[in-house]
Amino acid sequence: MCCNLYKKVVSAVLALSLAVSMAACGIGTDGKTESSDSSETVSSIELTDQAGRKVILEEPAQTLVSCYYITTYATIALGVSDRVVGLEKKADSRQIYHLAAPQLLEQTQVGTLKEFNVEATAALDPDLVLMPAKLADYADTLGELGIAVLVVNPETQESMEEMLRLIAQACGVEEKAQALISYYDEQFENIKGLLGEAEVPTVYMGGNSSYLTTAPGAMYQSDLIARAGGENVAKNLEGDYWTEVSYETILTMNPDVIIIPCGAKYTAEDILNDAQMADIAAVKGGQVYQMPKGLEEWDSPIPSGILGVMWLTSVLHEDAYPFETFKRDASDYYRNFYGFEVDQAVITK
Repeated sequence: MCCNLYKKVVSAVLALSLAVSMAACGIGTDGKTESSDSSETVSSIELTDQAGRKVILEEPAQTLVSCYYITTYATIALGVSDRVVGLEKKADSRQIYHLAAPQLLEQTQVGTLKEFNVEATAALDPDLVLMPAKLADYADTLGELGIAVLVVNPETQESMEEMLRLIAQACGVEEKAQALISYYDEQFENIKGLLGEAEVPTVYMGGNSSYLTTAPGAMYQSDLIARAGGENVAKNLEGDYWTEVSYETILTMNPDVIIIPCGAKYTAEDILNDAQMADIAAVKGGQVYQMPKGLEEWDSPIPSGILGVMWLTSVLHEDAYPFETFKRDASDYYRNFYGFEVDQAVITK
């Protein structure tokens, strides 16, 4: 009996030792390799992009191609611009790249919204391509090459925030997106509190190519105006892009304030000196302002678009929100989220 008991004990010890050894080597009892530390197990990332497509990544994307300046701007705001190995053309024309992420200027340029280079993108072998909805037809082509594509369509504040969340999830930096969105929420609430029952001026925003084009109600710029305590005089126009109007239409709209976007090819002086604009209330009162050119396109659905709302709030309601206060707030934003100091001289109106 003692001998049998001894054999049973030895067998049990050997079996336990083998099990411990297999676990240490990462081998399961079914013979399959598995992690010895559950914390090292990496779950795949599953997303639904803004085109309704399923996107699956085995791990957070470490190399990115951004086909669109808005998504490239998002990588800067999310702190992952160092992962961008390819981006849109004319990168050197984007002042924010020079200021916040100069390494982007050295990366391969893969085309424009009109001329996207599939071959150049594929040659970079990125973990993920960030692509606007206008280029979505290329998503399947890249997918067939084994390249994951995240399609975005940030045409409103809400969809821009969704874009940030998607890119952040894809890159494993969700907390960065949440910090930005929390900032937006805080500032929108602050603006509401500042404005209270303030009078709502009427606003006309000219297009980039001509002040005889304007933003209809379906454009991001119309929402920007409303959030800043103004009323877009073109909100009832149809379309989702800059819409042509006549001098007669602008005279009928008769806005209190005219806003020129960052990328406009004309100036406030051009409008003020145009005899056919002379009878418009904004021109009579000298209320024609241009958004700052030296940083980003604040009138666009980009991460810093909140500064466009804040800038316009100060322009329309400076008694409630002094422009010097806005300049300090804008400086704080770039310092906290982009990591550089702004020359306040470029923050103009």
